[in-house]
Amino acid sequence: MLTSRPARNGYLKLSFVSCPIALYPATAASDRLSFRQVNRRTGHPLKHKLVDSVTGEEVASSDKARGYETDTDKFLLVEDRDIERARSNRPAPGAVELAAPSSFRRDSPPTAPYELQEDEGAGDEGKAEEIVPTPRPRNTRTVEIERFVPVGQVEVSYFEKPYYIAPRGEIGQEAFAVVRDAMAREKVAGLARILLASRERPFLIEPMGRGLRGITLRFTQDLRPEQDFFAGIPSMRLPAEMMELARHIIRTKSAEFDAAMLEDRYRTALVRILRKKQAKRAAAAPAASPSRENVINLMDALRRSIAAQDKPKRRGTARKRRTPESASTRRGTG
Repeated sequence: MLTSRPARNGYLKLSFVSCPIALYPATAASDRLSFRQVNRRTGHPLKHKLVDSVTGEEVASSDKARGYETDTDKFLLVEDRDIERARSNRPAPGAVELAAPSSFRRDSPPTAPYELQEDEGAGDEGKAEEIVPTPRPRNTRTVEIERFVPVGQVEVSYFEKPYYIAPRGEIGQEAFAVVRDAMAREKVAGLARILLASRERPFLIEPMGRGLRGITLRFTQDLRPEQDFFAGIPSMRLPAEMMELARHIIRTKSAEFDAAMLEDRYRTALVRILRKKQAKRAAAAPAASPSRENVINLMDALRRSIAAQDKPKRRGTARKRRTPESASTRRGTG
């Protein structure tokens, strides 16, 4: 029984095999504790204003822009047309194969001096280049597996957010099972591209029980090379007795993995504190129960309200009843 709505519906495609699928977030963000800034004196939530860090003046939301920091307090303005240009140069998912490691080049971000921004902007205005908004590629909800890699070969450092992938409806269950079981027997995971929140992300797909598990991956540019941190560690020849002692400690502390090992102890302790605070507040200021006098007064008020609504109706009925009598009286008098 599914207990949450899918994050998105789409199609899983392997060559000519396609089946409808649904992606469900594997994490529950609602269980996380979040806080808001409040006024300690009144308990009311606080609002934030945009203030220029140099002039101290309040900035209207219309003057807010994106800025890429190239140096301390030096920024390059990033306009909407720059974003559209990057999207237009991006190939659609499945249009090209995943880049081979030998052909990949890690480009560094710009570090241009701040003074060059005006010259660069003037050059763009002189060219009068027209940026046409690029529509999203077609079939953006199709998750097409482009390549397979051995299970466990993708480093955990690349993992970002997990999803559960289940067949959507009864029509595609057989095709879904074919892809799942074939991957499980070959012990491979699939690499694909997926559009989430208008941004293309690498996507790892691997069998998981009766379904599939998808994990959004970080880009290669997001990870720092380990050589920058490990290159300075010297190689050592350790004493055999010391190694045996360390291995003995490891063996005594070894056990099968249990999800209870990953309990958020900070959250558990904080929830316990918050519950105690709530209990003390309720005990210090109990809700006042209505007294018998209040109930009687309320009933009297309701009766008076009903009586006040009935008076006009009764007056109108009395007038209708008196009208024939008064008319006959007038005819008899005449």
